[in-house]
Amino acid sequence: MAWSLIDRAVSRQDTHSLEDVQEAVAQGKAQLWCGEKSALVTELVVYPRKKVCRIWMAGGELGELQGEMLPTVEKWAKAKGCAAVEIIGRRGWVRVLDDYREPHALLKKEI
Repeated sequence: MAWSLIDRAVSRQDTHSLEDVQEAVAQGKAQLWCGEKSALVTELVVYPRKKVCRIWMAGGELGELQGEMLPTVEKWAKAKGCAAVEIIGRRGWVRVLDDYREPHALLKKEI
């Protein structure tokens, strides 16, 4: 079930296929988190001045993602030495995650 939820998230973007995400998880470059009705994928990103946990794919029941899974990921990320959690996703997340801020916008132009 988790992969079918992630596949829905993959279908809303154009940078990765489901197979790309599965390979990243298999190689340990990304982490798959499974709830009862939702799933998300994280990756650790090390910038020159800090380490963050990036959530870059998620799907399923919003209540479970927000209320149960996100706090677990945040705790894990802190234990891994991360200074922050980043979420790459649809703007709808801005409305429901009031303890997160939107410091930048990602703009894209196909050429």
